Amino acid sequence: MKGSLFTLLILFCWQLMSFGNVVPLTASDIPSNSIGLYQVDKRIVVREKPDDNSKILSDRQINYTVLSGANTDYMFAVLIPDKELGYVYATDADGDWVQIIYDKKNNLKGWVYKNDDFQFFPWINFYSMYGRKYGLYRLKNTPSDVSDIHSQPDENSQILGKMTRPKQIRLTGIEGNWALVTVLDVNCFTNTGYVQWRDINGQFYLFPDIK
Repeated sequence: MKGSLFTLLILFCWQLMSFGNVVPLTASDIPSNSIGLYQVDKRIVVREKPDDNSKILSDRQINYTVLSGANTDYMFAVLIPDKELGYVYATDADGDWVQIIYDKKNNLKGWVYKNDDFQFFPWINFYSMYGRKYGLYRLKNTPSDVSDIHSQPDENSQILGKMTRPKQIRLTGIEGNWALVTVLDVNCFTNTGYVQWRDINGQFYLFPDIK
């Protein structure tokens, strides 16, 4: 009985620690017209147009301590409060300005000023940085052939195997919409080859497994 209570306590504490994390779960979570991610500052001011004098649509202070207890947040594409790391979807760029989705629920867009050149991550850069560091995971509701591991970054190339209940998907590099990966399965066997991380229409299949 004591052992069971201890296990439940551990699970409850783990849920509390990870409760505020926000990452895409399904293929439909990521807008197909997005061009990358924008890393937020402590304060994020969203304007109607890429102009300092344009109407303010949203002005928000980011408090990661509060967000660590949040169940969800309609602004963030990726939110890891413990690391004070927050990204929002970017849909356009114009010089020092980036258009973002600041409300995912209602698909509300606006422009933010880029205070640092490294705040905006085109998808290739984001995957190269975080995918290489943490590996990838497969989003839910993706086609079955996304599991196919190919010999070349071509859907007509030889199929070397499948990602069946992978324990880890290690990313080596990105070539267009294909990722060169090494897949470690539940039986600790590895298979190296190419898998699609998104399709030609911008539908995402895999995402960096940021922890």
